[in-house]
Amino acid sequence: MLMNFDLVLWKAILVSLGLAVLFVTSLYIWPQKYHRNHPTCVKQRMFSALLITILSPCYLILFGDTSSEHYRLLDWIGIRDPLSALIPLSLTLLLFSGPLYLQYELKEGLLSDYSSYSDVVLIRNLIVAPITEEIVFRSCLGPLLFKPLGWTATVIAQPLFFGVAHLHHGFELYRRGTPLLQVLATVLVQTAFTSAFGAFSTLTFLTTGSVIGPILCHSFCNCMGFPNLDSISDTSCPKVTWGVYLLGLVGFVVLTPYLLTCQSFSSLYCYI
Repeated sequence: MLMNFDLVLWKAILVSLGLAVLFVTSLYIWPQKYHRNHPTCVKQRMFSALLITILSPCYLILFGDTSSEHYRLLDWIGIRDPLSALIPLSLTLLLFSGPLYLQYELKEGLLSDYSSYSDVVLIRNLIVAPITEEIVFRSCLGPLLFKPLGWTATVIAQPLFFGVAHLHHGFELYRRGTPLLQVLATVLVQTAFTSAFGAFSTLTFLTTGSVIGPILCHSFCNCMGFPNLDSISDTSCPKVTWGVYLLGLVGFVVLTPYLLTCQSFSSLYCYI
């Protein structure tokens, strides 16, 4: 199916917000009897997320224009070219050089943070969440927002939908009795972290024209979690560990503009 997306700005924002709200709301259609990491709750929410993800391209079609010849829907949502994931995934590994080195120093496994969780939590965080969130928040919001916002504004604005969609975690913390100030601090850090990742993920999606890279990078970031700075002092040489953290960050910032370019890929977003 050949389609084009050319919405006015206010409509693009409302339609995008509608899909984001639909995704988050679907997680709460079940009775709230369990903690979010309880196996039953995890399975219920994975079902909801997968269902919305499957239906999201249909939602996208409702606002597309099929009267003129443009690009296939699969190209718009980035179901193509898995090899394009190699560069963004390499950049993500570079960014996490410090945490990876820290795990090596402390002799921790890559999945050590998940040792106390059930397998279904691992499946959610490393497989289901990256696939569903990237398809909904990257693949399906990208076509809606790109033309009315333009390249730079899309990279900045699109992650806000992704970041705000994680605010419901704060509600769950508050419901469990966590002090309000602690909830606000947690939500602020998490929103900033997810929005920053979302900007890189959006840049990856637009530049490569593929959602495979964002999915793999998302899965790796979920595997690593928030950078652990408190344990650096426990390493054999903290200065070296800090140096690896710094080199990874600087290398990521310096190399990303040179490696993630339209000249390296055949993304439709580079030509419309």
